[in-house]
Amino acid sequence: MQSPLNPIELLALVYFLLLWSGYAHYAKYRAKTGDLASLSRSLRRHREAWAQRLLDREMRMTDAALLGSQERVVGFFASTTLLLMAGVLTALTSSGKIAEITSHIPFAEPQSGGQIEAKLALVLVILIYAFFKVTWSLRQYGFAAVVMGAAPDSGEEMAADQREEFACNLAKLMDSAGHDNNSGLRAYYFCLAVVCWMSGTIPFLLATTLTVWVLYMREFRSATVKSIQRSYVAPRQQ
Repeated sequence: MQSPLNPIELLALVYFLLLWSGYAHYAKYRAKTGDLASLSRSLRRHREAWAQRLLDREMRMTDAALLGSQERVVGFFASTTLLLMAGVLTALTSSGKIAEITSHIPFAEPQSGGQIEAKLALVLVILIYAFFKVTWSLRQYGFAAVVMGAAPDSGEEMAADQREEFACNLAKLMDSAGHDNNSGLRAYYFCLAVVCWMSGTIPFLLATTLTVWVLYMREFRSATVKSIQRSYVAPRQQ
């Protein structure tokens, strides 16, 4: 069966997939190794400090509320993703009309209904990927709530290695949830790049490259990352 995409568009798709997967691997590498600034790595240190200080608090309603707010935010993206998927499925039934509309965009490339369908199908696949990532993140935050609820009271006797192990594993659980949420949100960004593909290959390539640049600046070079790093205060040793 012949592909609805021409060779140039197929090369653009390969470029898109390589850039996305390459950036995801790089972001994961920066989060786990080295001393260079990273949003995920900085938040991991704060999560570890949070888990350690949690054991010293008698009243933990604030901790539960903070974790609950994380679940609500992730849940919002999960429900939004379902709505977007429904919208894309509806758009697939009108690919011919969309092709006609895009033909009136200045400098846009003429496209067939089959090309529009292929690009909308890619958007749908990305949204499905984002949905799985976001819902798994939501479940992990729920698991973290259970672990937090099972945390020993501040008055209970605990060995130093037990405290360290509990805090480390709770932080890892929240960190894993955060990473999956980031992957889902990252998919939204790249999904917008695919939307630009509706008007032509050049806008798609530019949007993909710009997406990676924006993500890089926000996750590694932004003032937000620096503020999170500088606000870290190590918990006192027991």
